[in-house]
Amino acid sequence: MKRFSNIKPEQKSFDKPEEVLFSDENTKIIKYEDWSVITGKDVVVVIPYFIELNKIILRQEYIPSFKYADGQELHITLVGGGIEKGEKPEEAMLRELQEEAGVVVRTGFNIELSKPLYMTKSNSNKYYMCILSLTENDYHEIAVDKSKEHKLDRAVKVDVKYVGTLKSSDVITELMIEKFKRFINI
Repeated sequence: MKRFSNIKPEQKSFDKPEEVLFSDENTKIIKYEDWSVITGKDVVVVIPYFIELNKIILRQEYIPSFKYADGQELHITLVGGGIEKGEKPEEAMLRELQEEAGVVVRTGFNIELSKPLYMTKSNSNKYYMCILSLTENDYHEIAVDKSKEHKLDRAVKVDVKYVGTLKSSDVITELMIEKFKRFINI
């Protein structure tokens, strides 16, 4: 039996064109080896941790797919979003941090992303995760430009003492909150 560490990922074969079952601006479902595979942008997510304030930033977001399932208007999520074509994961994280939380990190700040993980067996995009510890010298804040489609969404600073009581809405947010609790030993 091969050891997992020695298994090399199989390279994607481009012998035949993809059979597209569905496509829109964010998602594509293709037929691949008798599977329906969901493809999309890789994603970055971050928990900004303000050391001196002992607070993190999370998001309250209106997410139609979650509302459809549970009827709840707003859900707790992470700061983050899709990596644009040609963008490095670190660049995407800095952009999303600015767009969604109004936090601009100083130039040259060292960002450490975790190893990218897949969300499910049926989805081919990866999640790059980061807990970003910031001192007051590492960032400044700006106003967030709210677009029409995100008018209900907002970034929220949460005191670390309340992290254990948060009711996250998705697997990635829950995973990151658990990682953060271990990071600060609570």
